[in-house]
Amino acid sequence: MTDTSPHHSVSTSPDSGFRRDLGLFDAVVVVAGGIVGVGIFANPSNVARVLENPVLILLAWSLGGLVALLGGFVWAELASRFPHVGGQYVYLQRAYHPVVGFLYGIALLFIINGGSLAAVSILFASYVDRSFLPLGGAGIRVAAALALVTLTAVNVVGVRAGKWTNNILMTAKVGGMLVLLALAFGHGSTPASHFDAAPAVVFHGASIHLLFTALVPILFAYGGWQSCANIAGEIKNPAWNLPRANVLGVIVVIVLYLSLNLAYLWVLTPQQVAASPALAADMARAVAGEAGARFVAALIVTSSLGFLAVVILTGPRLYYAMAADGLLFERVGRLHPRYKTPVFALWFQAAVSLVLMTTNTYDQLLSYVVFADWLFFGLTAGALLIVRYRQPSPGGEIAYAPGHPVTTILFVGVAAGVVLNSFVAYPTQSLIGSSILIAATIVYFVLNRHHGGHRGSTPSVVEHL
Repeated sequence: MTDTSPHHSVSTSPDSGFRRDLGLFDAVVVVAGGIVGVGIFANPSNVARVLENPVLILLAWSLGGLVALLGGFVWAELASRFPHVGGQYVYLQRAYHPVVGFLYGIALLFIINGGSLAAVSILFASYVDRSFLPLGGAGIRVAAALALVTLTAVNVVGVRAGKWTNNILMTAKVGGMLVLLALAFGHGSTPASHFDAAPAVVFHGASIHLLFTALVPILFAYGGWQSCANIAGEIKNPAWNLPRANVLGVIVVIVLYLSLNLAYLWVLTPQQVAASPALAADMARAVAGEAGARFVAALIVTSSLGFLAVVILTGPRLYYAMAADGLLFERVGRLHPRYKTPVFALWFQAAVSLVLMTTNTYDQLLSYVVFADWLFFGLTAGALLIVRYRQPSPGGEIAYAPGHPVTTILFVGVAAGVVLNSFVAYPTQSLIGSSILIAATIVYFVLNRHHGGHRGSTPSVVEHL
C-alpha cells in the first residue's frame, strides 16, 4: 500500500537479513503460545465470583473467545497487507502518524513486554518455590532472572533454537492440559455443577455490567494473538502463513479454554470455583490427590516458561523495526552476522525486564500491562478501518476480516471499555502509564521537530534520552 502524505513516509523495516525458518505450524504455535500463559489456571475463579450460573460462565468465556477471534481476523488482514517484521508497530505507523508506532514500541518495551516478562518470571519461580524447591524471597528473584536470561540466550543463537524451544514448551503445555481434561472427565459421569440452559435460569440476576466485569479477566487471558506479527520477517511466505496462523492459533486456544472451564465446572461447583485461590490445583487435587496438585504446579511452571519463550522471541523484532526507522538505538537495528538475530535488542529487552523485576511485585506489574495493551489493541483495530478506507482492494491476496466494519468497530468498542475500566480498577498504574505515553510523545516531537519523522533522516529518539 502506498501513501504519499508527509507523515506516512516512514518505510516498513527491511526483512531481508532474517532467516525464514518458520512454517505455518511454527507460527500457529507462536500465536497460541503467546495467548496461553497462566491466566486459564486462575482467572476462571475471578469470573465465577461475578457470574454464578455455570452455563453463563461458559457463555462468557465463549464471548471472550469471539472477541479474541475478531482480533485475530483484524490482525490477519493487517498482516496480509503488511507482511513485514515489526507487526503492530508497522500497522500503527502506516495508518496513523509515525509517533503512534513509536509510542507503541515504547509501551511494549517498558510496560507491556517488560512488565509481562518480569511478572511471569516471578510467577514461574514462585511455583518452583512453592511446589518443588524452597527458594526463599531472594532465591525466587534469582531463579526468575535465570529463567529470563537463559531463554534470552537461547533466542540469541538463532530463530531455529527459539522455534524448537517454543514448540517443545507448547507441546508440553497442551499435553498437560489434555491430561488435566482426562483426569476431570474421567472422574465421574455426573458433573458437580447443574447445567440448566433455560434462559430464565441462565440470565437470572445477570446484567450487562456484571457480564462486562466478568469479561475483563477473560479478555486478559485471551490476549497475545498479536505477537506473531512481529516475526513476519522469519516466516516462510508471510502473506499466506501469518494471517492463517493468527486465526488458527486463536481457535486452538478457544477450544482449550472452553474445555478447561467445562472441566473445572464438571469437578467443582461454581461456588467452589469462585472460592478457590488455586483453581487448577484444587480441581486436580479433587480427582487425583496431592499428585494431581503437583502435576498442575509443573504444568503452570511449563506454561510460564512457554509464555516467556514467545515474548522473548517476538518483542525484539519490533524494536528492530523501530531502530531501522531511526527511532531507537542504531545497535537495536543490527542483526548478528552469524545468528541473524537482533542480539542487542534481545538483551536490551531482558535488561529492562530485570530492572522491573527488582522494583515491582507480580500484581503491580500486571496492572501496568492492562492499560497499555488494550489501548493499542483498540488503536490497531482502528488502523484497519483507516487502511480499508484508503485502499479497499489492494493488489495481491488479502485475508479480509469477515463482517468488517461492524466486527472491527465492535472490537474497538470492547478495547475502549477495557481501557476505561482499567482507570477504575487500577487508577494509579493507568495514570502512570498515561504519563509515560504523554512524556514520550513530547520527547518524540521535540527531538524530531527539524526532521519530520522520515526514515533515514530521523535521529534515534532514545539516543537523546
